[in-house]
Amino acid sequence: MTAERVARTLWEATEPVHALVYFAPEVREAFEGAGLRGFWRGYFAGRAAPLGAVGAGVVTATFFGFAPEFVAR
Repeated sequence: MTAERVARTLWEATEPVHALVYFAPEVREAFEGAGLRGFWRGYFAGRAAPLGAVGAGVVTATFFGFAPEFVAR
């Protein structure tokens, strides 16, 4: 199996769970319980958590495509 096929197989197996993390009401409730109001605060906090305590600049660079001002909020 090629590396590309392995990557695609892994993506196909994990993407449904990954997508669930952003849209399940239980996840949003957990984020809000931690003080993260609104979808985007939970989204960025959940994705950036493995990076440790980093600033908005690191998160903006890592998740390229979001406006820096938006991430900093």
